[in-house]
Order: sequence, then C-alpha cells, then structure tokens
Amino acid sequence: MSNDQQTGATQIAAKQFLEITYPTHDVLKGIEAVGPDKGRPVVVIGERGLGKSHLMAALFHAVTDPVSTGAWLKEWATRLADPGIGSIALRNGMLVIGESLHRQRYKFLWDVLFENHPHGPFIKGKWEGQGASKTEIPSDKLIIELLENKPTMLLLDEFQTWYDGLTNTKQYPWKHWAFNFIQILSEIAKERPDLLVLVISVRNGGSDAYQQVHRVNPVAIDFKAGGSAERIQQDRRRMLLHRLFDNRLQIANGTIEALVAQHVAESFRLLDVPPAEQERRRQEFTESWPYSPHLLRLLEEQVLIATDAQETRDLIRILANLYKSHGEAVPVLTAADFRLDDDSSGIGALLEAVANQHHRTLREKAQQNIISVTEARHDHASVAPHLQEIVGALWLRSIAVGNLAGAEPVTLQLDITRDKPVDDNAFQVELATVVENSFNIHQEGTKLLFREEENPRAKLIAYARNDKLFADGADQAQLAKQVRYVIAGSDEVAKAFRVVALPKSWGRDPWTPLDDAEHPDRWDDRLPILVLPEEPDKLDATLGRWLKDQLQKRRNTVRFLLPRAGSSNAFVDRDLLILARAEMKAQEWSGQNPEYKKLHKEFESTLRDILKKRFDRFAVLQRWNFADPAQCKFSVERLDKQGSQVPEAIEEALISDLFVPEDFEELVLEFANNNDAVGKLLRELQEPRPAGQDCIPWLGETAMKERLVRLCARGTIALNVRGMEYLQIHPGEDEDVAWRRLRPRLSLTGRHLDDVFVMLPSAVPATGGSTMPAQPPTGGAFFGGGGTIPPTPPVPGGGTTTSAPPATAPGGIFGGDTTASRPRTPLSNPATSPLNLIGKIEGWGIGPATRVAEVSIKLSTATGAQLKELLKKLPEGLTFELNLEKEND
Repeated sequence: MSNDQQTGATQIAAKQFLEITYPTHDVLKGIEAVGPDKGRPVVVIGERGLGKSHLMAALFHAVTDPVSTGAWLKEWATRLADPGIGSIALRNGMLVIGESLHRQRYKFLWDVLFENHPHGPFIKGKWEGQGASKTEIPSDKLIIELLENKPTMLLLDEFQTWYDGLTNTKQYPWKHWAFNFIQILSEIAKERPDLLVLVISVRNGGSDAYQQVHRVNPVAIDFKAGGSAERIQQDRRRMLLHRLFDNRLQIANGTIEALVAQHVAESFRLLDVPPAEQERRRQEFTESWPYSPHLLRLLEEQVLIATDAQETRDLIRILANLYKSHGEAVPVLTAADFRLDDDSSGIGALLEAVANQHHRTLREKAQQNIISVTEARHDHASVAPHLQEIVGALWLRSIAVGNLAGAEPVTLQLDITRDKPVDDNAFQVELATVVENSFNIHQEGTKLLFREEENPRAKLIAYARNDKLFADGADQAQLAKQVRYVIAGSDEVAKAFRVVALPKSWGRDPWTPLDDAEHPDRWDDRLPILVLPEEPDKLDATLGRWLKDQLQKRRNTVRFLLPRAGSSNAFVDRDLLILARAEMKAQEWSGQNPEYKKLHKEFESTLRDILKKRFDRFAVLQRWNFADPAQCKFSVERLDKQGSQVPEAIEEALISDLFVPEDFEELVLEFANNNDAVGKLLRELQEPRPAGQDCIPWLGETAMKERLVRLCARGTIALNVRGMEYLQIHPGEDEDVAWRRLRPRLSLTGRHLDDVFVMLPSAVPATGGSTMPAQPPTGGAFFGGGGTIPPTPPVPGGGTTTSAPPATAPGGIFGGDTTASRPRTPLSNPATSPLNLIGKIEGWGIGPATRVAEVSIKLSTATGAQLKELLKKLPEGLTFELNLEKEND
C-alpha cells in the first residue's frame, strides 16, 4: 500500500490507480460499505494473491479522492450499461490512515493512530501522563476524543499476519493488548460510523484476529461475488484482462469471434457440447480472448490451487508472459502455448510462482521425453509436428491436484487447434508417437499424465523405438532367435531339424552374420530348414542362383521356409523389430522391476504369435541347372500348420506329394547293378540330379535307409553289410515279416555305410540267414576235438561262409552234449577282436537265453600267459577240452 519510494498503491494518484482497477462485485461492495451513513466495520477475507491489498487501496482512494472515484464509477456504469454503479454514494472529508502491518513498523496498534493522526501526539501524551491511573491500552474515551478532532478511516492491511506474530507472555502480553484494542476500535466503528470507518484484511475467518471484529457483524468481502460462481468467473476474467491490456475493451466482439471461430467450432465437436450450451460457451470464448476459457479455468481452478501461487498476482504475471511470447502468433492462447523449451512462454513465471521442486523436476522429465521422441523417430517433424505443444499442454495439465491431473486426448487435440482443424486420424498417430516414445507419460483410465516415476511400458517402448540404441544389430539377432524358437522350439523338432533363420543380407552374404555353428560346413545329419526373411523376387531364378553361390554341397537337402506373399523383409519390418527389442530389453531389465518381467512375457508372446502366422509355404529343389541357375525349378507347397508343427508338416508334404518311390527305386537298382556302396548312394541323393532330371527329395539318412531295407523286404535288392551279413528276404517270407526282421539289422551310419553294398538278390550267396547243408569236418589243430573247419571262398566285404559239422561231431572247447535235437543254423566269423565278436553274436540274435552248440574258438597263435588268462575267464560249471600245438625250442 505504501513504500519509501512513494510508489505504493495509496501513494499514487487516485486516477492513475483506478485506471488499472476493474469494478468487480467485491470492489463495488467495499466502496459502498465505506460510504456515508454506513455503520459496520469492513473485513476483507482471502488468501494471498486474491487482491486484498488492491481492494483496500481502492477504498483508500474512494475516501481520499471521491471526485476521481466518482468519475471512474460513472465511466464504468456507461461501459457496463449498469447505472447502479454510477449512483454509489461516496464519503467525503475524512482522514484516511492506511498501513500494511506486515512491515512490522508498529509494535502496538494504537501507535498507528497516534503517529498518523494530527491529534495523535496530544492524546498519546494525555494517556501516558495519567500516572498511576494509566491503563495498559488507551481507553475508548481517549480514542473517541482523538476521532472527534478528525474523523478517520483506518485501513489495516495484513492484520492477521501482524497479529499472529505478536508475543503473549505474562511479561509481554502484546497479543492480548491488541485483542482488546481491536475490540474497542470495532465497537467505535459500529456505534460512531461518523467518527471511524474500520477496514482490516485477514487471510481467513477462523483466526482470533478476526473474531473480535466478527462480534459486531462486519461487512465481509470474501471474493466470492455474492455466492454466484458465474459472477465470480466473469468478474475475475474481466479483471484479469483489464489489468493486462489497456485497450482490450476497444476490440469489437465481431473481430474476436472471427479469430476464434474455428477453435470454438472444434471445441463444440471434440467436447460434444450440446446445442443449448453453445451460445453461452461462445460468449465465454469472446470474453476470455486472447486466452481460451479452458486455459484460464485450468490455471485458476487447478494449477494455481495445486501450488503456493498468490492467485491473481501470479496469474497476471503468468498470462502476461504467455501473451508476450505467443499472443501475436496465434488466434487464441491455450495450454499448448506453454512451451517447455521457452521460459518466456509463461513457464518461467509459473515455476517462479509455484516454487515447487516437483513441478520443476516434472518439467525436466518432460523435456527429456521430447528428446526421446526426436531421437526415436528421425521423421518426427512430419509424424509429430505438434510435439512441443502436446508435451507442454500435457505437462501443464499434469500439475493439477488429485484426479483433476492429466488430460484426455480430445482436450490435447483442442489445445493444439488454431485457425484450422487438426485431422483426427493424423492426431491419433501423432499422439501415439509421443506416448510410445516417452517414458514418463502414464495412462490412467482415459487420461494421460506426466509423472516423475517412469512408466515401465512407455520406457520400454521408447527405448525400443530408438534406432540408435540398436546400431549393433542386437535386435536383428534377437528376432532371428525368436524365429528359430518358433519353428524349432520343441526338443523333438530340434533333434531332427536344423532351423537356420537367414539374416537380412541372406541373398549376398548369408553366413557371416550367423554363428559359426550355423555355417554349412558345421551342419550335421539334421534336415536343414532355411527360413527366408522375405519372399524372393522371381523365386526359381533367385533360389537357384543362391544355391549355386552360397551352398557348395548337399544342395538337395535344404528346405526353404517362405513368408506369406507380400511380406517385407522381417529385418526391416519396424513393428517386428520393436517387438523384438522390447522383448529383449524387458528380459534384460526384469531384475530392476517386476513389471518388466510381466512385459517380457507379454511382448514375447505377441512376437511369437505374429511369427507363427508369418510362414505359410516352403520350397524344395525340383530341377537343377548348374550352368544356368536361372533355369532351376522349385516345388512350392502350402502349409496349413504353424510354429513348431511346420517341420513335420514339411516332411509330410514331401513324402505324400513330392517323393516319387519309383524314381527312388530306379536309382537304387542302378547302384545295385554296380554293387555300389550305400554311403555313395546317400551322398548322391543329397545333391541335385544331373542332366535336368527331377530331384528325389532328401528325407534324411534314417528315412532313406529304411526305404532301402523296405526294398530288401520286397526282394528288390539285397544289402551286403561289411561282407559279414546279407540282408535279404527268405524264400516264401512275407514282406512285413521280413521288414520287421531286417529293419534293425542296418544300424550303421555315416561313413560306415561305405562298407555296405547294394546288390541284386541273384548275386548274393545263400547265407546270412538261410540254412546251409552240413559238411563233415577235416582234421587239424583247433580249440576242440574235431579238427579245423575249412573256410569257404571269400565274398565281397571280406567275410567267409563256413559249413556246420555233423550233429554227431564231438563237442568243441565249450564241451557238453552236442547231439542235435533241433534244427541248427551254422554261423561263423573271420578272426577279429573280442569286442567285434560280441557285437557279431548280438547281430546274429544270440541273447542271454539263446542255446548254442558246437562252439569253437580258434586262436592262430598265443603265449602261455595269454592262454592262462583266457582259461581263468572261462565260466564255472562247464567242462572244456584243450588241444594245441606247442612250438619246440
């Protein structure tokens, strides 16, 4: 109200002060309350910043300069078309004493009167000269005598602040004295309004400072506009604009309506305003211009209430800064004009007003989120052109209190709407881009809001969308890993199939990005399924050239798994990559927060579901042309299975639709005519057939061996296993019986199959399972008493066939009765190691309970120690005969 520079509200001319004063309901009520013939004290009640001091200064000028005040009232009566304003009576000829007590310039309240009233020194001396009869506080008679000399209006601003700071001890009962003296003043103001007009300001009505005045039924001015919410809002809005702009009322309503027409129309549409309400809302926009009424309401009712701001005072500073920065650039100012990157846009004034570290921190988080969006999207300028405005508006709306915090998408869309509508679909894309790449935006119901704590989902998505963080290709490796898991996830599939997810550069450099274990030279006997990341253009020519350039052997073994038609390269599909990144990072961060563990499961499940549905065809080589790979042909078959069922479905399709048994049998017979090895046959099947012949699909070593044995069971071929055993059908034997008998006999794999030969049945001696006629033994030294058994001529593979001795021949080394009571099959094997012999008798079908007879084991040479060791190991309970030839010294 006053200061040493003489610039206080009561120290400047009344005309100058009243020019910045709008006649609100409360101001007019106060001027009327201090008019002539009014007999009640006036109490101005309100928290900091509502304008208590300004109102009291207006009362000061109304009494000290009634002429200027009367002219001001008449002017506003004309402007507002309200004659009642110009007819308010004003008091004249009264001394006005105004003091802001919070400056603590007076210890005692009566000193304000004694030092500022012309008769004050006299009354003070009279009181102090009373000697022993002097009271603790001046009496009411002394104060009335003072006022009779010169009637006075006493304005005590910040009375409660001063009163609450007083001590009240037995030695210094100053608060008690002030309590009693204000009672004296309030009673004089009530009983002798011609002598004293008392005006005090307090923050609230519950303090002791107010209670004594309250007893005399004062006029209360509480900034509630007589209880009318609409009048409060209208008064405050007009007062704000009057304080901010000199010429606001000089701008025609028609000009304003044209400027805000598009914004108003969009507000009706987006906020679904009923037709009956639209005219009233339109008037709100016109009265609030250049600010949106939604912005003023947001600041007044939510933001400033949520802070320590001094309401009107700080609101005026905030709005002034906002207009200075953007008012000339936009038709109407909204929450979107609070730019986080520009303190002059009102943000700086707001942060100074609220003095709240939480909101400063929240601003820093929001600024970091803007950076996150720009880094994650190189095209952010086109996809999110309103990035700064959306984030600024959301930040401002997030610092409200309780469940008022945050904003619905339509509110943010209205905030960024200027002189033309924002397309709904484009805005949805823009907002989604901002939310997905910001890690402090949370979703609560239908609202979005900023919080200091990070939103795990938003942070994960924002991180996943930042391409710079995955420049090392870790996301592509993770995507390939998930592709492999989806196709070969189960142990059964992984044992039979090698699934290789070819990289982004599959056409020109398929192997470098892969682990060494995935390179063709490290492949084992599992069937290779090569998963293509994209659908090849000109499939036959592309895959033919690829086989020639990138695979040097086993070209007929691979199956190409193809994505659905029209699919882009998986490693450039941004949606797939973001899912892979999110799934990978969620697993990596799961130790930080349990939420990431849940998100890992969610993103992993989503990614795998998409990948399961991605592949619906496979291709295998049908016809090969090494000289001109573009002439190659591939068979493409559709798949009706997904995920880990795909490999088995491929094999079923190959067997039922593409594998021609007659072609296979024809090739096998060619090998049988030449007595070629099975190993050679299988290696040839793994390569494309020459001379433009249709390829025979490779079904794997096990399946191909079984088909060979099946041909044996049909009598088409025979197999010579290392010259020691022949696999062929017995005369008159049923095919299925032969199949069951022969199937387990071909147990060799890999290079050992080079010792197995394919033969025509007519070229095979009657041995290895057929009964041979017995021949008598001839003499000779051996383990047993019947002499040596002459060997038969050798057969392919190095084995020999021996004839069985007569059933009546004496027992061999294992002794016992050799009289035959059942048919016997003679079996023999050339000299080899004991371990091989054990394997051989198991191959002959001799188990623990099988009875054998006429057993003889022949040793060409041995030492005495070896012979002794052998005899020690012979089983107890049997008798043995020993014959040998000892070498003489």
